[in-house]
Formats: sequence, structure tokens, C-alpha cells
Amino acid sequence: MANERWPVLTPAGSEVLPVANATLYTGDMSASSASRCQVYVEFFSDAAGLVPVTPTAGLMSAEVSPMGSGWMASSNHNVINATEAGVSATYEPPYFEGRAKQGRITLSGITGAVTARVTFWRY
Repeated sequence: MANERWPVLTPAGSEVLPVANATLYTGDMSASSASRCQVYVEFFSDAAGLVPVTPTAGLMSAEVSPMGSGWMASSNHNVINATEAGVSATYEPPYFEGRAKQGRITLSGITGAVTARVTFWRY
């Protein structure tokens, strides 16, 4: 089975996410036959999401919804310290076991970055 890339999107459909305090979602992943998932994040110093940067503070949490209403934390941990997700990333990616209809992230207190990209990789 091939890896499936499910980016988190703004309400307008962009993969380049502002780092304002917000909760953002992937598209509907229910057609996926994958049963595992890992979440990765990159931060950028520009609005286009092209110049990587290490944030100076903040957190990102990741969750999945197996049925569309309730949300579950990952199997290992669901919070990434943004200071560990920079140019030389040292964070452990959250991973999930089981089916998921949708993924979501919550960004809070991010400083030192302008935008981010987040992907739920299903496998």
C-alpha cells in the first residue's frame, strides 16, 4: 500500500497555515484503507511557506476523529513543542493506530514563525 499524504488546510484550502492560535483540519480521510498515521510539521519565516525557521515558543497538538465527532489523542503523545520542530527538528512525530475519518491540529502560542505546513501521513 502506498503512503497517503493528507495535508492540514486553511478554510480557503491552502496548505500554508498561518500560525495564529487556531484549530485546522485535514480533508475527509474516510476512503483511506491505511490503518496507521504519523504527523509532521514544518515552520516558516515567510507568508509563502518557503523559508524554514525554528519557532521560539508555542505548541501544536494533533488528534484524529475515527467517526467524525469525537477526537482522540495519538498513541505516543499528541503535543509537539514548536521549538523542537524547526530547521533541525528533534520532535517525535505523533502517531495513530486505527482508522481515522479526519485529522486536526491546534496551534497555540507560536512565536518566531509566520506560517506552517502540517501533514498527516497515512500508511
